[in-house]
Amino acid sequence: MHFLVKRVLYNGFNWLSGFSKENPTTKSCEWRLIILESVAGCPGMVAAGIRHFRSLRTLHRDHGWIHTLLEEAENERMHLLVCLKMFNVGWFTRSMVVVAQYTVVGFLTLTYVIQPKALHRFVGYLEETASQTYYDLVKACETPGTHLHRDWSHLKAPVIAKNYWNLSDDATWVDVLRNLFADETNHRDVNHTFASMKNDDPNPFVTKHLNDAAKAWRLEQKD
Repeated sequence: MHFLVKRVLYNGFNWLSGFSKENPTTKSCEWRLIILESVAGCPGMVAAGIRHFRSLRTLHRDHGWIHTLLEEAENERMHLLVCLKMFNVGWFTRSMVVVAQYTVVGFLTLTYVIQPKALHRFVGYLEETASQTYYDLVKACETPGTHLHRDWSHLKAPVIAKNYWNLSDDATWVDVLRNLFADETNHRDVNHTFASMKNDDPNPFVTKHLNDAAKAWRLEQKD
């Protein structure tokens, strides 16, 4: 599976999007991020839905997994909304998003019903490639002479990103890319962790969610 994702799918997507790790063009990055984030929001929602209905059907607890999976899906959707504030999306890209979603959701659903661990491992490897993508984008933005340094290094962060990550007023698009990178590394770790657990094991991320909620509440009180 590692070879399939890291070599076949990753390199195939690079070729399809015209993406070069060393010096990617702005256009290839825009298209890549829209497709990437529109698909990335699917696995968490599919897994959460299946576990939700299983909990209702079997009258058993889910042990906290649903919340984390929904958070994963929502975070990826926010990534997409942030990118949409920066890039114009044409009819071809919108069509590709629709086709990709209908194709991917069926595959994800079938896989999670049959072998949940396999899907979490698969998504974990996908998130490794997503992390690599954002690392490469940040590096390119900070390297003089590249396409992204010329086109992106001076851009300001959109308001939606500043609000979502609590960024400063003078935050840049590169700062947003760094936060996207951090989020993807978290998704990577969450899915590899779930892939190594039994389906009815307690969710080890519950305490983290509670701490994050408390932190958000304190920040809201300061405002």
